[in-house]
Order: sequence, then C-alpha cells, then structure tokens
Amino acid sequence: MKCTGLLLLMALFLPGCAMRGQDSTRRATVILKLDDLRVEEGQVPGGWQEVFTYLNQAGVVATLGLIGSSLEEDNPPYFDWIISRHEEGHEIWNHGYCHCKPTGPEGEELTEFRGTDLAYQLDHIQRTQQLAESKLGFPLRSFGAPFNATDSTTAAAIHQLPSLQVWMYKADDSNTGAYLLPRTAGVNIEYPTHVPSFDKFLRAYQSNRNAPVLVIQGHPQSWVDKPERMQDFKRIVHHLIADGARFTTPYAYYLAQRGE
Repeated sequence: MKCTGLLLLMALFLPGCAMRGQDSTRRATVILKLDDLRVEEGQVPGGWQEVFTYLNQAGVVATLGLIGSSLEEDNPPYFDWIISRHEEGHEIWNHGYCHCKPTGPEGEELTEFRGTDLAYQLDHIQRTQQLAESKLGFPLRSFGAPFNATDSTTAAAIHQLPSLQVWMYKADDSNTGAYLLPRTAGVNIEYPTHVPSFDKFLRAYQSNRNAPVLVIQGHPQSWVDKPERMQDFKRIVHHLIADGARFTTPYAYYLAQRGE
C-alpha cells in the first residue's frame, strides 16, 4: 500500500524533530500489534472496521490478533473481511483459541497459556491454525498469547509447531524454535490497557525511537465507543508517519532479518 495526499507529503517532508542523544536520521521500525479480533453478533466489530479503513487510507500495514473460536461458525462476510485484510498486506496472527481464563484443579484462575497443561495449550494453538487454513485459506505464521501470559509449557507447544515462526511478547528468551519479538517496556498505544494516550506514547517513543523494532499493542474494539480513544490512536499513527517510521508485520520483519 502507498501513502496518499497529505499523509504522503508528511511522510516525505516532515521527518520529525531530532531528539538529543538519538540518531534523528534513522527511521523507526514499527509493528502495530492489534489484539482480540472476534465476531460480535455475527458482524466484524465496528472498532476493527474503522481502524482498518483509516490504516488503509494512510497506507499503513498492521496486524490482527485472531481469536480462533470466532471461525467456528460459518460466516462468509466475516471470513471475507479477514481475507481482504490479508490480501492488503496486513498480517493475521494466532491469538489463541478462546481468550479465556479456565479454572485450575484447585479452583484457581488460569489463563489460556499460563498454568494449563501441554495438551490443552497445543490443542488451542493448533485449533486456531487449522481453522485459519480451512476457513480463510492461508496459514498463520505468528503467535501472541491472550493477556501476554505464557509459561514454559507454551514454549514446548510452540516448539512442536514449526508453522508458527514468530512469537510476540514472549517473557523470556528460552529456545522455542520461533523468532522472538520482544515488548519494549513503556512503549504502548494504550495507557492503561484499552485507553490510547498520544501524550504518553510520544514521551515513550522519543526515548526508544532507535530500538531495532517497536512492537506496540492496542485493542481496536475498545476505542469505538469513545471518540477520544480512536482520535488518540490516529494521532499516534499520524505522528509515526510524519516521523518517517517504517511499518511492517511480524512475519515480514522476521523474513527481512533472514535476508529474504
């Protein structure tokens, strides 16, 4: 996709202010990690529609964290919307199957990928992989856990699934066979979760602009009912474009690091 109109001019001629102690000529590399895509009342949620209409107009690629259970019921309009985003160059990634909090044997609250056993975790990742292949017609190459909550069992599960080649926000660097994309502390779309803040983002971004890659997280459906939230998200993207940031996706970044 290409920037158009005013956004293109901004990307070309407004590279952003130089920050003391930083290389102002280096363009930041940014992955927009957008979480929790699922169907609501048979429809693509309005927040997701608005965000991707805006991103396409701005010429920006992003990612969609797909909850696998949303593919279980036959829903061609929902499937077609996801397929269209894939064809536009956005990346659809595996965000687990249920985004749930199961109950442990002692009645304790677990998360989908923390505290559950290997068979459970492997089943939930594989289900989403298989549903994407059968309902959408393409494989998912990247993974990120609901709540960003994982454990050593998750690493063992990912190690058995070579089709998943990138893992976002893994808490440690233990060997899984997947390429790890870490979280840069403090650099987010939302402060706190679900509430975008341009001012807080800007301060964190200025301090971390020269990181190898910034993977920043947000939840589009949490922004649609409060216009100021969507506005701050758009201000963040607007600033990144003006600063000359390169937008990419997890799998594309991984391939680039391999020289492909």
